[in-house]
Amino acid sequence: MTVQAAGVYHQVSTRSCGKERRRRVSCTSYPEVLEEWPPGAFGVTCLVEEPASQRRFAVKKVECIDEREGNLALEEALSLLELQHPNICPYIEFFMVWDNKSSSLFFCMVMDYCGQDNLSDIVHLNRGQQKKIKDNILQCFLAQVIDALFYIHKRALPHRNLKPSNIFVKNKDTFVVSDFLPKALVTDEAKVKIRMDPEQKVFMAPESVHCIYSEKSDVWSLGCILLDLMTTSVQSDRDITDLLQMVKVNSSCLGTVFETLQGLAGYPEDLCCLLQKMLKNNPEERSSTKDLVTEPYIKKCLALVGSPLSGVKKTLPPSVLDQLEENNLESILKFMQNYEEFEEAQLSALRVLARYTKDGPRGQIIQLVSQAITTHRESSDVQLEGSRILHHLLSQGMEQGDIEGYLTSDHFINMLVETARLYSHDAPLLSGILSLMTMLTVSEVAAEVLARVGFLPDLIKITEQSLESRELCVPCCALLWSLAMTEMASDNDLKKAVPLITALIQKHAGDGQLVKSASPALWILCLKGHVMEDQIESVTLLLLDCLQIHAERPILAKNVCLALTGLAINSELAAYRVLVPLSGRNGLSLIKELYLLYSDDPEIVENICQLFNQMANYGSTHSELCSQHMNELLREIKDQYESVEEIVTLVESTLAKMEN
Repeated sequence: MTVQAAGVYHQVSTRSCGKERRRRVSCTSYPEVLEEWPPGAFGVTCLVEEPASQRRFAVKKVECIDEREGNLALEEALSLLELQHPNICPYIEFFMVWDNKSSSLFFCMVMDYCGQDNLSDIVHLNRGQQKKIKDNILQCFLAQVIDALFYIHKRALPHRNLKPSNIFVKNKDTFVVSDFLPKALVTDEAKVKIRMDPEQKVFMAPESVHCIYSEKSDVWSLGCILLDLMTTSVQSDRDITDLLQMVKVNSSCLGTVFETLQGLAGYPEDLCCLLQKMLKNNPEERSSTKDLVTEPYIKKCLALVGSPLSGVKKTLPPSVLDQLEENNLESILKFMQNYEEFEEAQLSALRVLARYTKDGPRGQIIQLVSQAITTHRESSDVQLEGSRILHHLLSQGMEQGDIEGYLTSDHFINMLVETARLYSHDAPLLSGILSLMTMLTVSEVAAEVLARVGFLPDLIKITEQSLESRELCVPCCALLWSLAMTEMASDNDLKKAVPLITALIQKHAGDGQLVKSASPALWILCLKGHVMEDQIESVTLLLLDCLQIHAERPILAKNVCLALTGLAINSELAAYRVLVPLSGRNGLSLIKELYLLYSDDPEIVENICQLFNQMANYGSTHSELCSQHMNELLREIKDQYESVEEIVTLVESTLAKMEN
C-alpha cells in the first residue's frame, strides 16, 4: 500500500501481518488521507479512506529509533491481530514504512475507525459545565473497560497506553479501547521520556515511569481515568491534574477526596473503596482485573451491560427455543446468530446442529460454533458440544484434504488452547480438545502455531497430571509427538517430556494400544537427542521390554526400532545395551525374532537395517554383531530385498563397517 499525505509518498514494505480473515487495506488506487490528527505521545494518526469500498481506517505512525526497534514492535504486535472483543478496536494490519521527507523509519498500525468521540471529550465537556457524569454512564464505562482489560490480561497483553483519549465512545454508552503500545517502544527510559506527552504522564502508573509495565499498570491507569470521571463536578482541570500527580507519590491523599466525592458528588462508598484498591502505589498491593471482577460493585456493572463475567446468565424470552423445531439448517444458523449471547440458546442450537453438519456450509458452521465457544467460555456444556461438532467437521475436512484457512488460523487454535487451559481437569472435554489439536497438526502451519503459542508446557503438565487416565494419555502422547516434530518446540520442554513418557509406558506396559500411542513420542524424543545420559540405559531397556511384550503390533514395533536407532545415533551405551543381554533380555535375539515375524514388511525390515547400521558405527559392537551372526542375517535380508535400493544400501554400508 502506498499512502499519499501532505505531499509525501510513503513506500510500505512487503512485510505484512494481515490475516486471511482480515482484508488488506491495499487497493489499486491510493487510500485517501482525509484528516491528520494532532501528534500524540508516540506518533501521528491519520484518517484514511479506501476508495473502492469507502471504508475508513485509522493509521497510526510511530517513529522508530532504528530498524531493530521497528521489527521488534512488528513481531510483538502480531498478537493484537487476534483480539476479538466488542470493546476493543480491531487491528487490521501492521507494516513498516520509510519516510523520505524526514528520513525516518515508521512502524504503522492500521485500525478500524471508531469515530472521533472519545472519553476525554466527555470529561472536558462535563468539567467545563461542572456537571456530574451520570451514574449509568460511569457504570457502563467501568464494566466495558474492565471486561476488555480482563480479556487482554488473560492473554498476558498489557495495554501500556490507557488514557481517556484512547477510549472511544460510540452511541453514548459503548466504550472501545484503542491504541495499544507494543513493549518494544517503551523499553528505553530515556527514549520514552522524549516521546511522552503530558496526558500520558498523568495517567501512567508510578512504576511505568521507569518503563516497568504489567497488567496492574493498566489497572492504575484505569483508576486514574475513573477518578477523572468522578471529579468533573467538583474539580477543575488544574485541580485533577495536580491530584493525579500527588496520588502517584502517595495515594493516601485520597482520603479527603473520597469525602468530597461521597458528599458533594453523591458517589457510593463501595465505588470509592474500589478506587482505593486500584490506586495502590505498590503494584503488589494493587488489585488486578481478576480481583476487580469479583468486587460486588463491579459485578453489578458487568450485569448491567450483560457481560458473562458478571456470572449472571441471560435468560431467553418465552418460546424462543421453539424456533429450533423448524428442523432446517438455515434456521438453526440464523438462530445462533440472533441469540449468540444466550448460553441456553447456543447449547440447544449446538445439540440440534450436530445432526445437520454433513452437507452444510462447513466454513459458516465452524465460525458460529467457534463464536459460541468463545462467548460462553465458562459453560463446559457449550465447550463439549461445540468441540464434538468441530471434531466431526474437521474429520470431513481431512477426508477432503481441506483443513487450511480458518481452521489453522491463530484465532481458531488460540480458542482451543484457551479451552484446554481452562478445563485442564475436565477429562472428557480435554480429551476431545487434544484430539482436535492432534488432527489439526497434520497441517504444518497449525503445528507451528500450537508450538508458537506455548502450548507444549501445558501439554506436559496435563500429561503429568493424567498418568492414571488412559482417556487422556492417548491424545496427550499423540499431540506431544506432533509438537515435538516442529522446529519451534523448546528443547527444555522436550527434555521434561522424556521421564513422563517412560513413566507412562511403565505404568501401562500391558496396554498395547496406549504403548503404541506413546512409542512415536518416545521415538522422536530419542531421535532428537533429548534423552539424557543417565536415562539412556533405562529407556533402552524399556523399549526392549515393549518389543518383547507387543511384538505382534507392527506400528509399535516400527516405532521401537526407530527409537532405538535414535538412541544409538546419540549414544554408544544404547548400542551396547541392545547387544549385551541383561536380566534375560537379549536385544539382538528380539530383533531377530522381529525380523522373522515381519520379514515380508519392507518398512519394518528397513527400520531394523537402520538400527544395525547405527550400531555398527561403534567399533566396540563389531565383534558382538559378528558372534551373533548378524552378518548372515543382513545378507539374507539383502537377497530377499535385492530390488529395494534403500535396504540394499543400508545392508552394504553395515557389512562394510563390520568388516573394518
